[in-house]
Amino acid sequence: MSDLDYGRVIGRIGWIAVAVTAAGGAAWWLFRDTRAMLSFLGGAGIAGLSFWLLHRLVEDLKAVTEGRPVKTARLATHVVRVLLLGAIAYVILEICGGDRAALASGLTVALTAATIEVLIELLYARA
Repeated sequence: MSDLDYGRVIGRIGWIAVAVTAAGGAAWWLFRDTRAMLSFLGGAGIAGLSFWLLHRLVEDLKAVTEGRPVKTARLATHVVRVLLLGAIAYVILEICGGDRAALASGLTVALTAATIEVLIELLYARA
């Protein structure tokens, strides 16, 4: 059994997230309206940004454990990450008048992509 290549896994999660976002955006546009589609895409964008920031956090923690320096600005970003993402969601809902259900389903895109990637890895492990 070979070792797991995390770079490949992260890349595949990204591509799966793009596919899920495209399919979800089309579904919201087809079954609701443009506002719902844009809300879904906003939620998917927030999910993608959150995933990317968490990936950077893991890289920074790995750098710290290896004794490499980490920029202060990157550490500050990790501290305010949740506030930043919450502010973006607030703007989409309250200021732009977004659809709550579509935004909430968009927020699950990164989790869905990661779950699909786990299922792919499990299928490959059984083959």
